[in-house]
Amino acid sequence: MYSLNYRKNPLPDTIFGGRFLMHIWPRPLMWAFEWHDTSKDLILKRGETLFYCQFDSYDPLRTIKLLQAEKTPELMHYMDQISGVVNYVNQTFSLFNEVEKVRPKNLLANKK
Repeated sequence: MYSLNYRKNPLPDTIFGGRFLMHIWPRPLMWAFEWHDTSKDLILKRGETLFYCQFDSYDPLRTIKLLQAEKTPELMHYMDQISGVVNYVNQTFSLFNEVEKVRPKNLLANKK
C-alpha cells in the first residue's frame, strides 16, 4: 500500500493494508507498518496523514454514509463470536457466507 501523500524524503517503512466486509465482519480497525530501514530516522509529525480508509460494497455506485453509533449488546456478542477465528483460519473471506447466516439483523443504534 502506498501513501497518497508525496514526501520529499519517503518514510523508511511499509504500511500493511487489509480489507473485509464491514456489514458481515465488524471489528476494530488497526493498522500496522514495518520500519524496514532502521538506519534512517522514522519521524512522524502531529496531524500528518498516516493511512487512508477505502469503503467497498457489492454495488460500487452505492453511497457510503458514516454515522457515530452505539456499541449494542448484539454487536458485542456477535464480535465475540467471530473474533477468535482469525487465530485458526488464514483466509477469513472463506467464512463470510457462514458468518452472515448468524449475523443479527440489527447490530448498531445511532449514538444519542
